[in-house]
Amino acid sequence: MTDGFKAARDFLLAHRTDYDTACREFRWPRLDGFNWALDWFDAELAQGDSRDSLALRIIGDGAASLTFAELSQRSNRIANGLRSLGVSRGDRILLMLGNIAPLWETMLAAMKRRRDDPGHHLADEDGPA
Repeated sequence: MTDGFKAARDFLLAHRTDYDTACREFRWPRLDGFNWALDWFDAELAQGDSRDSLALRIIGDGAASLTFAELSQRSNRIANGLRSLGVSRGDRILLMLGNIAPLWETMLAAMKRRRDDPGHHLADEDGPA
């Protein structure tokens, strides 16, 4: 499912200094059922070679540093909490936070709740989503 996303990303990276070619030849991939948070962030970034790489660094008030794996685990806990509160696809969530780690964890969790399968349960914080 991520092959089309990877190909589009790789094309844009390869042509990042050639704007005309990038605009002329880029095609959006067909991503039926693709959920960026689950299919890319969790499956590729948080489980792959980059799992222990820095994904988020907040400086100043609320300073924090999280790896891809840590951000995935924290957002899983929030997504499961949202599910337990009855939040499902199409529901609106109002989030008012400053630039702190819970802002990014919750945004990623909200993306995870957009999964088409209403019965999909995320893994706990120790396992993959």
